Amino acid sequence: MPAGLHRDFLEIALTNALVRPGDRALLGTPIDLSAIDVDAYLVAGIADHITPWQSCYRTTRLLGSDPRFVLSTSGHIAAMVNPPGNPKASYRVADENPADADAWLAGAATRPGSWWEGWAAWLAERSGDERAAPDGLGGGGLEPLDAAPGTYVHD
Repeated sequence: MPAGLHRDFLEIALTNALVRPGDRALLGTPIDLSAIDVDAYLVAGIADHITPWQSCYRTTRLLGSDPRFVLSTSGHIAAMVNPPGNPKASYRVADENPADADAWLAGAATRPGSWWEGWAAWLAERSGDERAAPDGLGGGGLEPLDAAPGTYVHD
């Protein structure tokens, strides 16, 4: 991680600037998380020692939408990469996001499997109809410059 990015992460964590609309700006534009009004799918790990799930849950109060909060039974990295088909995996979800994280947990239902399966269903509800992949690369009168992944990966 570049030193500048690490510094920025620490500053944001220490000042908690993202919870106050306009306290942090990106390229001169003030950030207001409550202006985000699109659907959001938030995942946290119940055994995460770096980002405790209760802190992650607070995001449900910051966004201007009614996000879906999901609690994986794993820790920091395992919570995110827990693939479908893991027989030990489970996750918790609830229909409502009360202000208190513990109240959310008390009302959450445990579902077997990986949260990825729940996310796929959630995403499908918000997506259009499936359609066939294009027959070839390019489109809109544009020809592909090179085969995937492209030459830039060699630079």
